[in-house]
Amino acid sequence: MIFETQKMSHQLVAKNTYEVVFKRPNGFQFSVGQYTQVALPTLMHSDAKGNSRQFSIASSLSNLAEVSVVFRDTGSGFKRTLLEIPNGSPISLEQGAGSFGLPLVPAKPLVFVAGGVGISPFLSYFRTISNATLAQPITLLYGNQHPESAAFRNELALFAKKHQQFKLEEIYKKPTPSLFAKYASKLLSATWFVVGPPAMVATTVYGLEAAGVYSNLIIKESFDGY
Repeated sequence: MIFETQKMSHQLVAKNTYEVVFKRPNGFQFSVGQYTQVALPTLMHSDAKGNSRQFSIASSLSNLAEVSVVFRDTGSGFKRTLLEIPNGSPISLEQGAGSFGLPLVPAKPLVFVAGGVGISPFLSYFRTISNATLAQPITLLYGNQHPESAAFRNELALFAKKHQQFKLEEIYKKPTPSLFAKYASKLLSATWFVVGPPAMVATTVYGLEAAGVYSNLIIKESFDGY
């Protein structure tokens, strides 16, 4: 289902990284972890990939006023247009889709591994459960090239202060199988959710499986670039 709505705002959240907020249409539904297809009626700059893109939803499930997405500004015609159009400009959103779902009431500890803007579905999760008591311990391993490129650090730090069962670890080094094997050795009983660029996801999964994490406890999603 396609919904006609409008851009409300955008803000710089890290180096070359933006969160864009849209008005949430009546009837727009999604599950935490899903994505939406964002389409523009026209482009101000040419783009070989066309006038639409898929983005993981970063906003809270309970926020009935807004839907937000996060992306790195790669200079594509689509992204340039989306950032340049004024607030109030028309856009369309497709109903939330995708099988990558995050359990709001988990039965066992969770480990989230996010590379870059792979933080988006996890941000939606944290925003959704912000005022709840965590049912299980949650660890976030958040990887970026450097602190300047890590989006929402302050928001995540505040979440950590509010929830004693949440642990945030920021990683500013090249991902290697041995790095994630080290973490896995301490968290073998957890369910792992891994989101990021394909190479980072593959490296993480290889390290986890080498450390003894069962494949059915690893849920992954790759961002191929858009």
